[in-house]
Amino acid sequence: MQSVKSGKRLVVVGDVHGQFEPFVSILQHAGLIDKQLNWIGARTRLIQMGDILDRGPSAKEAELLLDKIQHQAMQSEGEVIRLVGNHELEILLSNFSISGLQGVAAIHQRDKLTKQVLSGELRAAYAYKGFLFTHAGVTQKLYKIFQQQLTDASAYNVAVLINLIFKESIKHQFFKHPIFNISINRSGTDKFGGIFWEDLLDLARSFVQSPVWQVVGHTQVERIVRDEVLRIIPVDVGLHRRQQYLVFGDDGIPRICEVPQP
Repeated sequence: MQSVKSGKRLVVVGDVHGQFEPFVSILQHAGLIDKQLNWIGARTRLIQMGDILDRGPSAKEAELLLDKIQHQAMQSEGEVIRLVGNHELEILLSNFSISGLQGVAAIHQRDKLTKQVLSGELRAAYAYKGFLFTHAGVTQKLYKIFQQQLTDASAYNVAVLINLIFKESIKHQFFKHPIFNISINRSGTDKFGGIFWEDLLDLARSFVQSPVWQVVGHTQVERIVRDEVLRIIPVDVGLHRRQQYLVFGDDGIPRICEVPQP
């Protein structure tokens, strides 16, 4: 289970997809790393929403940076929370075509991610002050399934349950739970997808209003917008286009920040 920590700033960064330099710019703008790319965020928490890998030119550099600062943050009572995106998930499932990895490199990456999931370095969900963070979101159908298992389906309890399901699924290599569904709009067979493969439009259509505030990545949007009606905040803006991120203060209110472009 994730621990409850208070009195810390929370920074949220969406999908990176190998865009190393824009990712570094955000982390520096947020005061989390210095020019030598070392952690200076003190007790700040950073949430990265998944999809570090694939597409962009420098995925390995971004992954290794996260490996390093995750360890460094622990030494200063900070925390780097890393969520699994659909691109990491496919490697965990040994579906290497989406990543282009082959042979020994593919197996090494799969084994590394598996170890990180089992150690808790990678998670499927996180919760903070009533906000639920997953890569692609929890649909109404999936939330109702969680309600059947929980006395109180709060954001925190849903995150704990998701992480338990996810870790056990990875451990036993059994992926039949609906959190792994792929929606039709993402070339799958299910009307609504799970937390890794749900299209943002389908997520929004599944609710009149989400029962908990959700922060999601996965579907690229023009800019970060806080949807007060649906209670959903999409944060995948495509770092090659726009360098926006969220910051939560002690008041629990998310604020949208942007790195000025020259």
